[in-house]
Amino acid sequence: EFLRKQAMGRIPVMLAVNKCESEKTGATSAAEFWQLGVGNPYPVSALHGVGTAEMLEAMFEGIVRQKSAVDGFGTKVTKLKEAKSNLKHKGPLPWEDETDYKMRKWGIGDPAQRVLEDYENAISAFANDEDQPEEINVAIIGRPNVGKSSLLNTIFGDTRAIVSDMAGTTRDSIDALMERPASSPDEKDTLYRFVDTAGIRRKGKVNFGPEFFMVNRALRAIRRADVVLLVLDATAGVTEQDRVLAQKISDDGRACVIVCNKWDAVVDKDSNTYDKSVKYVREELPQVRWAPILFLSAATGQRVGKLYSVIDDALTAHRKRVPTAILNEVLRDAILWQPPPARRSGQSARVYYCHQVSTRPPTIVVFCNDPGLIPDNYRRYLDRKFRESLTGLEATPIRWIFRGRRERDIQRGGMGRAMNGSPGGGGTGTSFPFPHAD
Repeated sequence: EFLRKQAMGRIPVMLAVNKCESEKTGATSAAEFWQLGVGNPYPVSALHGVGTAEMLEAMFEGIVRQKSAVDGFGTKVTKLKEAKSNLKHKGPLPWEDETDYKMRKWGIGDPAQRVLEDYENAISAFANDEDQPEEINVAIIGRPNVGKSSLLNTIFGDTRAIVSDMAGTTRDSIDALMERPASSPDEKDTLYRFVDTAGIRRKGKVNFGPEFFMVNRALRAIRRADVVLLVLDATAGVTEQDRVLAQKISDDGRACVIVCNKWDAVVDKDSNTYDKSVKYVREELPQVRWAPILFLSAATGQRVGKLYSVIDDALTAHRKRVPTAILNEVLRDAILWQPPPARRSGQSARVYYCHQVSTRPPTIVVFCNDPGLIPDNYRRYLDRKFRESLTGLEATPIRWIFRGRRERDIQRGGMGRAMNGSPGGGGTGTSFPFPHAD
C-alpha cells in the first residue's frame, strides 16, 4: 500500500521479482505481481543476472524523466555544473591571482583558455558516451557444410574463417566485429558482432569430446545473440536438424532470419521458383514461421548486402513494445471474429484483457477464467491475428502467457485498477469478458 502511494506520486517505483532464473517461466511468475498495483514487475535473477539489463534500462529512463534526480547525479554532471559556474564566475577563482583573474575577465591568455577548455571537456564527456556505437550480437548457426563460414567471409570481404568442402571445418565459435557508419547525422554508428558457430549435427551423432563442447558453445551463442541467422542449404532443402535448430531459436525467444545459402547453385530456376521456395520453407519450419527469409549466395555475394537491413528490422521487432490499449483492441477484434471454442461439457473460456510485460522477445500476458480451456490451436490463432493487425513483429517470436483469474478479481483487484489507469496500466478503462462460444 505504501509503495502504491509512492508510485502514484513523484517517486518512481521499480518492482523486481527475484529468483526468476528461467526466461520462459520467469515472466509467468512475475505477472502475478501486477495485482500489487505498483507498476510493471521485472523478472530478474540476482544470482545469474537474468533480466537485470532491461530493469536497469527502465530505471535510468525514469531517472532522466525526474529532473530533481538528475541535478546531483553522477561525477560528470557535477563537473559540468562546476565548469559552467567557473565560466560565469565574476570574482577570482581559487587557483587565480589578481593578474590571472583580470586576464580571464578580459578573455585573454591561459586563464581564460583553461576555464573554456574545462567547460568543453565536461560537455564532451556526455557526447562521448552518446557517440558509442550500439553492439548487436548476431549468431550464424546451421548444420555442417551449409556455408556459414563462407557467409562470414563474404560479409567482411576477407578470410575470417577457414572454408572447406569438408563438413566440420569450423571447430569453435569465431567472433568478428563490423562497424557500420550511420546513414544520417541524427543516427549513431552500429557495431555488429558476428559469431560463426560450429555446425550442429544430430545429438546421437555427437560423441563426448571436442565436438560435444563445440556444439554446446554454439548453442550458448544462440542464447547470447540478439539476432540469429539460421543458414540453410538451398540445394539440399530442410532437414530434421534444421527443424531442431529452429525449435531451439523459438524456445530461447531469439529474433531470427532464415538465410537460404547457395541460391546460385539451384538449377532450373524460373519465375515461380522463389515463391515455391518460400512456401516450402514456411511449411517445413513452422517453428519460425514468423521469420523473414533471405535467398542469397555467399560464394557470389548475391543479396548479402541486404543482410544488415533485415538484421536491423529483426532487432527492432525483438524490442518492440505495444501500448496496452492497442493490444486489447486487437484482442477484442480477434475474439469477436472467432470466439474460443467450447468443450463438450459446455465449459468455455472467458478472456478478460491482456498486456505486454516485457520485450526481447515481446511477452504478452492474457488473463482469462481458465487457461486450460484455451487449446493450442486457438493460441496459434491469436498469434496469427496479432501479427496481421500489428506491424513490426515479422522477425520475432511472441511469448504468450495465459493466467487464470476470476472475473471479480479482475474487476476489484489490483489488476482492475491497472486497467483503470493506475501506474502499470494504460488500458482502455474497462475490464471486459469477451463473448464466448456457446
